[in-house]
Amino acid sequence: MDFIGLLTTKVKRGYKMNMNEEFMSFGGETLDTYLGHELIEIKEGYVKSKLLVNNNHKQPMGLVHGGIYSTLSETICSYGANVTQEGTFVGVNNNTDFLSSVKEGEIICEATLIKGGKSYQLWESKIFHNDKLCAVSKVRLSRVG
Repeated sequence: MDFIGLLTTKVKRGYKMNMNEEFMSFGGETLDTYLGHELIEIKEGYVKSKLLVNNNHKQPMGLVHGGIYSTLSETICSYGANVTQEGTFVGVNNNTDFLSSVKEGEIICEATLIKGGKSYQLWESKIFHNDKLCAVSKVRLSRVG
């Protein structure tokens, strides 16, 4: 089943999820919307997003703040988990390793499912800048509903 089919048939806490502008912008007024984080692609077991770096994303030394990498990773892993399995999944552990710094440009984040289950999932996220690997995250998500 394609992503649109998954979303239009999946029921979450009494309402149907639809792939629309609000969904693609991470649900309206959220941290990801504020940061400018954009969803590019999502399907069962895979999610891709991007962020155009601006000065608000940087720490005092002029590099993208590590929390930005962790935020991108946890967001797309959470979206992936909730599309891949019935129930409501939230992040309970996020371990991000920083490999290379970024000062400007576009960051691409890709996440893939490592292990899925009914009560928890483990995802891996890789963050790239100009096709260079900048960070790797492992995000564990637990089912809360």
